[in-house]
Amino acid sequence: MTALHSAVHITRLRKGTLVLNVDGNSITGNVIGGAEVLAIQGGQRVKIAPATGAELAIVAESGPEDVDAAVESALKAQRVWAAMSVLDRKAGMLAWARNLRECVDELVAIDAADSGTPMHDMRKGVINGITHLEHFAGLGFELVGQTVPATPGNLHYTVREPYGIVGILTPFNGPSFFPIKLSAPALAAGNAVILKPSEQTPLGATIIANAAIGALPDGLVNVVQGGPAVGEAIVKHPRVERLHLTGGVPTGLAIQKAAADSGYVKEISLELGGKNPLIVFPDVDVETAARAAIKGMNFTHQGQSCGSTSRLFVHRSLADAVTERVTQLVSQINVSLPDDPDAEMGSLVSERHKARVLSMIAMAKEEGATLLTGGGEGDGPLADGAYVMPTVFGGVRPDMRIAQEEVFGPVLSIIVWDDETEMLEAVNSVDYGLTASIFTNDLTKALTTAGKVESGYVWINEVVHRWLGVPFGGYKNSGAGVEHAKETMLEYTREKSISVVLSRGQATL
Repeated sequence: MTALHSAVHITRLRKGTLVLNVDGNSITGNVIGGAEVLAIQGGQRVKIAPATGAELAIVAESGPEDVDAAVESALKAQRVWAAMSVLDRKAGMLAWARNLRECVDELVAIDAADSGTPMHDMRKGVINGITHLEHFAGLGFELVGQTVPATPGNLHYTVREPYGIVGILTPFNGPSFFPIKLSAPALAAGNAVILKPSEQTPLGATIIANAAIGALPDGLVNVVQGGPAVGEAIVKHPRVERLHLTGGVPTGLAIQKAAADSGYVKEISLELGGKNPLIVFPDVDVETAARAAIKGMNFTHQGQSCGSTSRLFVHRSLADAVTERVTQLVSQINVSLPDDPDAEMGSLVSERHKARVLSMIAMAKEEGATLLTGGGEGDGPLADGAYVMPTVFGGVRPDMRIAQEEVFGPVLSIIVWDDETEMLEAVNSVDYGLTASIFTNDLTKALTTAGKVESGYVWINEVVHRWLGVPFGGYKNSGAGVEHAKETMLEYTREKSISVVLSRGQATL
């Protein structure tokens, strides 16, 4: 492997265009064993800026041999890390967090260029990820076992031990947020991590891992750049016994299959897609409902969020007024280049994803949904980017594909309801169960409805916001396992039972 020494700068080649330049070598590499390195076989590819269509960077394209090198590095570092005290591990994680805070501006600019999402939204993501790291750094003393009074006179107890290496596959919609956030609980539990960032937004992860150098044992946080072959190599590697994916349902299913085909038992957590409802009861103010619908749709992230409430179930008594106001507000969203400080929405992550979203918009029209605003591509200064205008459909039936399938784009479907029982059946009719939002001034109605929706995370009179310490996870095809909470860290440990026989002759099973 050839070491790289990268000093990264952001340069404006022309107004509105961010280009990543690396002094001396224009390749964004892997990070293995505490050093940034090229792919062993020298593979590389060009990364395109989705907002402009311009070449952004050259990225290492790795293979299974790079995964082997990362595993070897991680094994050595993990032994050192697991032997450290909880306080020393906390200090190391907080030192990494301090290093990351020093390069927030750099990460924000790179993430915006890499993903097409406005810089202000990317800033929230980077800061949120670092906050997760700081939070989990302080949870190490919660790695407690228990004593069990199985027999008198003897000692039966449990301890929690790390898996060793955790393979983490991150999605494109949070280029820095997810690598930081998902590493935190795994490290707090005493593991090393191998990160495979999405090939669609790979740049931030290398900087994040570089920031760990000097704060954490070399090789504790590794990054292997590449496509599906790298992901498969991580999933199938016999020394990677714990896996996590945040991504789409097809990828989650593929990982489960690949893990089974590896011949090794793997523990897997998945945070997958959502087709999430926002339910508006008739006692809600029109303006409140409309603004909640827009905020919940995550238009500032181009709708590219698994938690977006993309199905707005509004009671018929409010439907006309809410629909009119939602359409008005969405039509006013400022779509612009990601480094425009006034941008309220940017581009999708790629031309390929843009084509998929536009095809689903066309499908909705064919099914009979009414296009109220948006639905088209960007023009003028946005013509070269992967832009889809913020879109609202009315006249949507619950059985339409636009109401059943995740778009993962800026497309909101409005569904009108009269009968509460039928509405709840429609809410629960999809294969997903990630989030749900309920707006009503009737607390009894809110809590009753929360108990009936098939979702793992439910807001009442709120959308989008997730609180540290509150488990976040989905039902059905939306995943397995939870994030953001102490339980997340515990899921990165195995429980070992130890029985010390001090008194002979006790009854056994």
